[in-house]
Amino acid sequence: MGDRLTAKRKGELLELSAHLGVEFKDLTLLHEALIHSSYANEAKEKNIVHNERLEFLGDAVLEIVVSDYLYRNRVKSSEGELTKLRASLVCEPTLADCAKEISLGDFIKLSHGEDINGGRERKSILSDAFEALIGAIYLDGGLECAGKFIKERLLSDIEKKQLFFDSKTSLQERVQGKGM
Repeated sequence: MGDRLTAKRKGELLELSAHLGVEFKDLTLLHEALIHSSYANEAKEKNIVHNERLEFLGDAVLEIVVSDYLYRNRVKSSEGELTKLRASLVCEPTLADCAKEISLGDFIKLSHGEDINGGRERKSILSDAFEALIGAIYLDGGLECAGKFIKERLLSDIEKKQLFFDSKTSLQERVQGKGM
């Protein structure tokens, strides 16, 4: 990782970690989770690692934790209902809202251009950072720690978040309903 943690950045990360209720053994994982590719690309000579690999891992952890939670807590729901609910919980708008609730945008490192063009509020950047954060929590503290975080930050008010629904699933249902 070419981007060393300054005392200021370490302080910011410790503040975020305390706010999240997650104690990181390795703050560089949290730091990496908050590095947008635009920032890394802007400083190519420093060989900065961005958050896309952690996002990939976090997405998988999120899927398994949410699926397990729904399976155990929605025993009367069909597979189709569970799939639809899971899709509404792990979609970009929902994850971006979760990121906003914890002020994650304040901690993301962006390129200058991305920053001045509203990147800290962009749903895609926020949801990706939220997934990367989950990946970092998983690597640092394991599945139990990541699951606890997901349950507290995403699944605690599931009925409210259920309002978002997967437009692809909705479209498929309409098309199939019309015999297409």
